[in-house]
Parts: sequence; structure tokens; C-alpha cells
Amino acid sequence: MDFISGGFLLFLLISIVVYYSIPKKGQYVWLLLIGVFFYLYASPKLSVFIALSTVTSYVWTRFFSKSTAGYWFVLLGNAAVLLFLKVSGSGTVLASYLHIERFAVLLPLGISFYTLQIIAYMTDVKKGKIKPEKNFLKYLLFVTYFPHVLQGPIPRYEQLAGQLTCGHKFDYATFVGGFQLMIWGYFQKLVVADRAGIVVNRLFGEYETYTGMYVVVAAVLYSIQLYADFNGCFCIANGASQMFGIHLTDNFKQPYFSSSVSEFWRRWHMSFGQWLRDYIYIPLGGNRKGKLCKYVNILVTFFVSGIWHGIGSGFLVWGLLQGIYQVCGEVLLPVRNAVAGFLHVDRDTFSHKMWKVLCTYGLVTYAWIFFRASTAAQAVQMTKNMFTTFNPWILWDQSLYLLGIDAKNFWVLVFGIMVMFVVSCMQTKMRIRTWFAKQGIVFRYVILYLAIFAVLIFGIYGPGYDAAQFIYGGF
Repeated sequence: MDFISGGFLLFLLISIVVYYSIPKKGQYVWLLLIGVFFYLYASPKLSVFIALSTVTSYVWTRFFSKSTAGYWFVLLGNAAVLLFLKVSGSGTVLASYLHIERFAVLLPLGISFYTLQIIAYMTDVKKGKIKPEKNFLKYLLFVTYFPHVLQGPIPRYEQLAGQLTCGHKFDYATFVGGFQLMIWGYFQKLVVADRAGIVVNRLFGEYETYTGMYVVVAAVLYSIQLYADFNGCFCIANGASQMFGIHLTDNFKQPYFSSSVSEFWRRWHMSFGQWLRDYIYIPLGGNRKGKLCKYVNILVTFFVSGIWHGIGSGFLVWGLLQGIYQVCGEVLLPVRNAVAGFLHVDRDTFSHKMWKVLCTYGLVTYAWIFFRASTAAQAVQMTKNMFTTFNPWILWDQSLYLLGIDAKNFWVLVFGIMVMFVVSCMQTKMRIRTWFAKQGIVFRYVILYLAIFAVLIFGIYGPGYDAAQFIYGGF
């Protein structure tokens, strides 16, 4: 049951009506039932994996939390299952060498996310940061809560568990705010991400054919597609959750406005970045053992990030690039300071800040080529192709209309990107939904209906369209 389906909307409507119709003490049981149903419906044959992870982690935290050996056994067992499934289904040379291709199966729904969620919970219990949950049903709800089970965010127990079990009265403002967030998510996904994806699939699928500015277009559109797809799914999930009165942790904060790669990782997939910091980088020693160890820790942390996304060579190079960017940024800081001083650059000016944002976006977008390409070799070839031809005229001679979408759809895509840009700019200054709630009722309903019609009229869906392909849903 995908978020982009009529079945999900009907499921959500029924779930909300029942949720607010029963006593608050029993609401968490209903959330558990619909969460388990959602997971079993979406991934029935592979539910054994989430069941084993939940039971083993609960048993350890509940009865053996003093056992360090037990902690490592359960933690490494969960990590090994995730790694095995990723390798066996990767189709890489490693899978062939280990003779595990025959075990390849579809990844269980949300396994990359709930595995990290469980590891964080176990580690926090071991460190004494939180007390283990005694009620197995409440712990099972924490793991299987359906809005975040598809592709995050990765919740911390102390942030989410209390909201799940305390019960909620219906609040009109919260409910409407959640609905508005879902509409914004559908707009990003159906109007922007899936339309951009048509062009991206053509350019990456036939990468030997396209050179010069076509490769730049492929990288830029993929950066937009990935953000709109991932943030769109998060907005749908968070909006659905807010309709129950439950708020998920923020996952994005205008990441493409970052002025450095390290800042980008504080604003992109924030729950995952915080997980890497707290459970990989800091345990490795963080920045406490000198600069050399700090740089090694950064590289290791982002190499793990690459593995988490996939075992293919492109993901691994992408992860290392993220670490290399940050190490080089810090190592070259004295040089950059000297150059800025020599040129009398005022770093507080808008132009300099914009330059840093553009440079960061360029670095991040280039790395996305490795993320999207089938292999690192394909990404390297696309990099070479970028410089073999000088053809900037494709941006205005209608060549872009031959990449899978016609002129009308191309300009719908451009308009959708502009809307996302304006919204992101506004979000740096205000909470848009708070501002929107203060406007007149006529204005609010006009904008809301326009947004709904924009999704219905300009969204990419219909016969032959597979709406289940959320990009991060495959990780």
C-alpha cells in the first residue's frame, strides 16, 4: 500500500475516524493494529525480518540489558541481515564472488530505516539515556508506526514513544495542518519529482549518447527529483501522522541553501545525519583525538553512509566523496581565508554567501551523479562526457523537449521547481503553515483548492505509471 494510491487515502480516512472514536487509552492499540496491517499488506512474505528484529531487541533491552555480549550479538545480527540482503540483491561482483546472488530478494519494507531505529534504541538503553520499554505492544508500535515505516524519518524513542501512547483529542488546526502538508508532499512528488524523473531516466539510461550540457541537465534535474521525491514522501508521512496528533521529527531544512557540505548534511535527511553523528562518528572518537583521527572518522562515517544506501560502487564512491568534500573544506580553510583577505572579500555580503551556496550545490549535485548511476564507471564516463562537447544552446533551442516530456510538460516542471524554490525561500523567514493559518478563510480555501487541483491536473499518474517508486523506498 503506497502513499500514492487511493487505497492508502481510504485506509488513512478509516484509521483516523476510528482513532478519534475510541477512548484515548485504547488509541495506541488501534495505531498498532493499523501499523501491523499496513506492513503485512505491503510486505507480507518478508515481515519475518521486522518481527525478528523487534523481538530480539525487545528481549535484550527488557531482560539482558546489562549483557554487553548480548548487545553486540543482537546489534551485529540486525546489521548483518541488512548487509546480507543489500549485497545479495545488489547484483554486484561482490554478490557473485560470495555466491549469494541466488538468495537475492526484495528488501523488506523500511528495513534500512527500522534497523537504524532499533540500533539507536538499543544503544540509548545500554548507555542509560532511556529506560527500556516494558510493554511489548508499545515497543512494537514504536517500530511499526506506519507513517515512518516506509522511508523514515529515523525517530528517537524519547521523541516519538510518548506521543504514540498518550492518546489525543481531535484538534481541527492540527488536522488541517497535516492535510495541507500532505497536499504539499503530493505536489512535490507527482508534479515535480515524477516529471523530472522521466528526463533523468532518459539521460542516465542512455548516458553514452548525451554529452556536454545534457550531463549537467541530468545532474541538476536528478538533484531536484531526489529532493522533491524524498521530501514529498516525508511531507505525506508527517502530514498523515499529524492528523493523528503525532509529530515526526524534521528531516529537511532547505538543504540546497547550504553554504558548505558539512552544513548540507545538517539540513539534508537530518534524522539520518544525526544518527551517523551519534552512533558512528562520535563512538569512533569524533574530533577528540586530533585532526588526523577526525578526518579518518569523517571518511569512515560517510563510507558507512554509502554502504547504507547500497553496495554498488556508485554509492560507495558517493559516500567517500561526501567525506572528502568535508575534509578538504576544513584542510583548505586557511588557504581560503588567506585568499579572501588578499582579495579583500567581505564574507558578510550577499554575493559571497550566494557564491558559497552555489559552490556547495555544485559539489553536492556532481556527487549525485555517482548516487544515481548504475556503477561508478558510468558516473566517470558521464563526467568525461560533460567536457567532450560545448553545447549550451540545448537550453534554448528546444532540444530538451525531446527527452521524454513535451514543451507543455517541461514548462509545468519549470513552474513546479519555481514554486518549490519560492516556498523554500519563504521557509527561511517564517513557518508557512503558521502564517497561512492567520490569513482570511477565503484566501486559505482558494489556495488550498488551487493546490489540490494542481496535483490532480498536473500530477504524473494514470495507466502505465508506477507510483510506488519512491526513490528512498528502495534503500
